[in-house]
Amino acid sequence: MIDTYFKIFMENLIAESLEIFYKEARIINKSDSITSLQLIFLLMTVIGFNNHVFIISPLIQTAGRDAWIGVIIIFLLTFGVIPLFLYIRKKLRNESLFEWLRSRAGKSLSVFIGLIVIIYLVLLLSLSLKETIDWVKIVFMPETPSFVLTLILCIICSLLAVTSLRTIISLNYILLFIIILLGFFVAFANLQVKNYKLLTPILEHGFSPVLKSMVYPASGMIELIFFLFIQHKIKTPFKFKHFAIISIILASLTLGPAIGAITEFGVEEAANQRFPAYEQWGLVYLGHFVEHVDFLSIYQWLAGIFIRLSFLLFMTREVFTFKKRKSENIFLLSLVAIAIGLTMIPISDLKFSILVNKVFLPTMFWASFSLLLLLVVIVAWLSKRKGASKNAF
Repeated sequence: MIDTYFKIFMENLIAESLEIFYKEARIINKSDSITSLQLIFLLMTVIGFNNHVFIISPLIQTAGRDAWIGVIIIFLLTFGVIPLFLYIRKKLRNESLFEWLRSRAGKSLSVFIGLIVIIYLVLLLSLSLKETIDWVKIVFMPETPSFVLTLILCIICSLLAVTSLRTIISLNYILLFIIILLGFFVAFANLQVKNYKLLTPILEHGFSPVLKSMVYPASGMIELIFFLFIQHKIKTPFKFKHFAIISIILASLTLGPAIGAITEFGVEEAANQRFPAYEQWGLVYLGHFVEHVDFLSIYQWLAGIFIRLSFLLFMTREVFTFKKRKSENIFLLSLVAIAIGLTMIPISDLKFSILVNKVFLPTMFWASFSLLLLLVVIVAWLSKRKGASKNAF
């Protein structure tokens, strides 16, 4: 009898807690606006994680010791793409991209673009999940089933994603501060083992490897397209200088581990490593008494991926508008289920690595860049058509 009453009590308590949680989330969402600086810090974590972890290995494998050259070139080319983001932002006039498309082009075009964006975000979500679960099993939880790890991570990220952008921003402040401190710590601690002569000779194999490798840093930089999906929530002007700042940060987050891996391990060993940024932690030692501090990298990785996955899930909520909160939650859970299903596809680590390096990253870059150009054309056409209608009137 006591067990029954206790069970009923706990069920009611959980139900009431969830109801309060969702009510608070709805209140926050009504004023869910952020500043330019907050967005810079958020993109530093979300996109920076990709640049710092996922693209380093294929970058070094393709360009060798000249990997840093391609990063700098892509950084400079990014300044030619920034005006496209600013143009779309200006035409939207702080209105949601998908609401703007729905009001001016009808539901069909809005749904079509929305589905493309949803597929894009789910694929990024699945890749990030798969890479993280593989790393966790290799490093410290080899016996735990992948499904259990994936499910736990998705539940935690989903709980954050259903709150608000400001909640994600606030949590990112705390996590990012420690991530940055640990990043500087490993960089300066390993100065004693770095040999910058390993970066020479420059262009030993010509410029062709550099050109082939440029798609990898570009696949990270093009994630600035996330800006378009949440630009209506920015309450302060987001100008060219803000894009320049985040571009410098993202380029630095790629250059750091790329140059570090080459100067610490040599180009041959660095090219064989799956996650060079993580391997650099294994070299850290302070005198004879402080070493084996690579466990700190676990915090860096899990904190970064927590924010990245939560933000990717949050952006899916911005694509389609639902009248009921329940419908929105069901939609979000269905996307999470799809991502888990893609993550659980049986494939060897070697084959998956080759698939990501040779197919996924290049494809995602060209698809993202094509989507950006498509949005520019659509926004320009719809803006011109509306202007013509007003003049005729």
